[in-house]
Amino acid sequence: MTREEYKHMMELDFDDVNDEDIVDIGELYIEPSLPIERKRMAYVKKVKNPYLVRDGDIKIKVRFANNGISMEDAFKAMLLSV
Repeated sequence: MTREEYKHMMELDFDDVNDEDIVDIGELYIEPSLPIERKRMAYVKKVKNPYLVRDGDIKIKVRFANNGISMEDAFKAMLLSV
């Protein structure tokens, strides 16, 4: 996936997509024994847009602050919790 494609996904909001197209992360399964890079690829493939997800009826828009932990560290922490 290109940088532009990720940027486009990041800029989308809930009004831009159909509710049924937002993946429920509560229903995801990613094999825990996979290396982090394979987990990352599996997560993005399953959720389609890693910035817009839901957990049941709760919609979640993922954003990262420029002054906090790196996106890499935040993403790893999220994957390790799934």
